[in-house]
Amino acid sequence: MELSPAQLAGLLVSVLGIALLAILSGMKKKSASAKSGSVVVAGLIMGTLVGGSATVGTAQLAYNYGMSAWWFTLGGGLACLVLALGFVGPWRRSGSGTLIGILAKEFGPAAGLAASLLSSVGTFINVISQLIAGTAVIAVVAPRLGLVPALLITAAFMTLYVIFGGTRGAGVTGILKLALLYLSMIGCGVMVLILTGGVNGFLSLVSSIDNPDAVRFGSLFARGIGKDGGAALSLILGVLTTQTYAQAVLSAKSDAAARRGTLVSAFLIPPIGAGGILVGLFMRANHPGIVAKTALTAFATTYLPPVLSGLLLGTLFIAVVGTGAGLAMGISTIVRRDILQRFSDKVAEPRTGSLVGKAIIVLTLLLGVALSSGSLGDTILNFAFMSMGLRGAVVFVPMICALWLKGKVNHRCAMAGIIAGPIVVLLFGTVLKLPGGIDPLFAGIAASLVCCAVGLILGNRVRHIRLVHPEVSRSSSTVITIDSEACSGGEELAAALAGELGIPCYSTEILSEAAKISGISESVLQRYDGRGVVAAYDFAASDDASVRLPSTGAMVSAQLAACRALAEQGPCVLVDRFGSQAVPHENCVRIYLHADPEQRAARLAQEKDLGPAAARRQLKRMDRVRNRYYRNGNRDWGYARAYDYAVNTTDVEAASLAAGLADMIRSGSGKENVSAAV
Repeated sequence: MELSPAQLAGLLVSVLGIALLAILSGMKKKSASAKSGSVVVAGLIMGTLVGGSATVGTAQLAYNYGMSAWWFTLGGGLACLVLALGFVGPWRRSGSGTLIGILAKEFGPAAGLAASLLSSVGTFINVISQLIAGTAVIAVVAPRLGLVPALLITAAFMTLYVIFGGTRGAGVTGILKLALLYLSMIGCGVMVLILTGGVNGFLSLVSSIDNPDAVRFGSLFARGIGKDGGAALSLILGVLTTQTYAQAVLSAKSDAAARRGTLVSAFLIPPIGAGGILVGLFMRANHPGIVAKTALTAFATTYLPPVLSGLLLGTLFIAVVGTGAGLAMGISTIVRRDILQRFSDKVAEPRTGSLVGKAIIVLTLLLGVALSSGSLGDTILNFAFMSMGLRGAVVFVPMICALWLKGKVNHRCAMAGIIAGPIVVLLFGTVLKLPGGIDPLFAGIAASLVCCAVGLILGNRVRHIRLVHPEVSRSSSTVITIDSEACSGGEELAAALAGELGIPCYSTEILSEAAKISGISESVLQRYDGRGVVAAYDFAASDDASVRLPSTGAMVSAQLAACRALAEQGPCVLVDRFGSQAVPHENCVRIYLHADPEQRAARLAQEKDLGPAAARRQLKRMDRVRNRYYRNGNRDWGYARAYDYAVNTTDVEAASLAAGLADMIRSGSGKENVSAAV
């Protein structure tokens, strides 16, 4: 059918008004990182969460099942309530800019990368479904327009919606969109009540619906507890594990602002579904032969005043656009911060990062258009219901462990949970079926929960002091040797431990002693300290000794001799430089120090004024060289079981750790895990 001029006017007012606001927001805010107030937080959450499912989808499901359609918006409100009461504080205190960053910080970069890829796939599926939903609205306005042009128009509006405004622009336009949705959907509900003669008339109309399948139109669980309960759980977990909603919380200027914004969303989202339910049941009673997904648009064009009808169509289009744009923005943030920044420091710069983020949004939407325009589009649309489940299965259980069980879950088991969860969801969503129509999300969460539970039982012992050889007698007169990973705080801990025991600490002093014993220039020893290969000629050197540089073996032998000489003088702490190999085991306590790679890279970045990516690359090179060099004198270097104590220094103060180690060395006994020292 052709739209009337009044309908077109209403449609243009809503679409162009919101698009113009997005552009103006972008002109006022050049940076997407600005902090937001509670109103903008609420706008960003609702601008993404309240989309096609909350409007067209609610009316469609109500047409078939009545009140159970409310789970689209009721579940969204419950999700925001859980978010406000349980996750705002932990998310913001985590110090991570993304949910994936929380996992990477706790379980390592590999876990973060796996979660990034898998959760982005789930989000991308939902982006595609929003693109296709947008074409359904365009088909009402321009029925002769082809699929590809309709997809490109939808993608263009999604780009305008977010690319010029960033987080703040999406939040501000989300507020206006929500206001228009309230006006339109409540207007539809009021019109239904007017047409049916009030509440009693509406209930009578529902009771008269031809119902051969005995559908319980008044029940929230008309499709069964397993199905509708799964829908509610999917929405809750989907919100708690989607970067877009985390971004709204993390962009807030304070915890209070973030909490207020999510609470406002929790109370404003559910009422939107009421209008859709009224419309769906009204159309089922009066137009039983229509396609269910057209219930809302057909009602608008048939029963609403022309201007309000056009306003509703435009707002529905923008609702779909806002949801797709918000999801694309979430994918962009994950890819930029959790993947690209690992390889280039420039991505972390505000200007470059903003350009890269916008480019990722455009590429994401273009890829979605390409897949939606082919035969694959229909197939992907069939999988859209699993999008929330996939994201929840990937992130939820590991995220709970990272926030509230820090250091207690085995990293490999957490990694298994991140991978197993979505695989099980896909398996039970395609090949296998759960009894009673139970949502496959339950199986995915169960698989992830089992993996993490096993990880909790096994524990993550590397975060505690571990006594490997407790049977060896120790006393305060023993020489202590420390081997350490680069940038793990070896010298700091050694100095603190020596202070606790009242004995000298030798670190670079070993090189001075080695120079005296061997005759090798101390400057040469310092220049090649910890390096695995000595060049035949050092062009960077400024001293004459570089003309006749000693071999690597000669330098190793000199340091071994120096460590033995210093140990013979009495109890002391020897830091690296082959001390653990030089002193007989029965006369020393051997300690090995290691730390989380991210913390070591951060320490190196601070010491040498490097960017995060450059620090990680340099640290990897340092580890390779350090391992090769020290294994010239000790083939067991870095192998934890070759030491008396293997200590993880991650997030532990050197003073407290040294005090615990000193007590254990004095007593000559220990425990398998001495967490008190940590």
